Amino acid sequence: MKKAKRLSLLLLPFSALLLSGCQGAPFTSEDFTAKLFPNGYWDFLIQLLAFVVLLIVVFVIGYKPVKKMLKKRRDGVNSMIDDAKKMQREAHEAVMKKEETIAEGKEEAASIIANAKRQAESEAAAILAKAEEDAALKRKKADEDIAAAKKKSEQEIHDQIIDVALAASSKVLGREVNEKDNKALLDDFLSEMK
Repeated sequence: MKKAKRLSLLLLPFSALLLSGCQGAPFTSEDFTAKLFPNGYWDFLIQLLAFVVLLIVVFVIGYKPVKKMLKKRRDGVNSMIDDAKKMQREAHEAVMKKEETIAEGKEEAASIIANAKRQAESEAAAILAKAEEDAALKRKKADEDIAAAKKKSEQEIHDQIIDVALAASSKVLGREVNEKDNKALLDDFLSEMK
């Protein structure tokens, strides 16, 4: 702004010199003032005063409101830019949070799957151990039942053998065998059987 004022102040005397040198004597004061002020000094002063008033009116009515409007618009644009940057930051944060949540969800899902596999394996091992224990118990009971049945059948066979031996001894001897004889015969018979 200051440069424009300086330039206009420098151009004013130069333009006066140009106007004065157009016709007649180059530097006569009457021609110079007559050419510079063709309608007189008062007309020039009135026109200058009207121009200054016009500049003031334009400045007050036009420049200040336009400047205010431009400042308001600049502030509005800056506010919009700030809001856009803020929204962009919030969107970026939301995206980062979403990605973090997805990663946590994947980790949690993997953990749940691993826990489920471990639990299934432990349950399978427990079921197998229980089945083996049950099978061992059943096998032991079956062995005990077999041993009891074998002992019972041996006892029955032993009793039958004794009955048959007593019957045979009474027929062979032709008399009734007493308990002492019976015991002796039985011991002999059993020792031969073994």
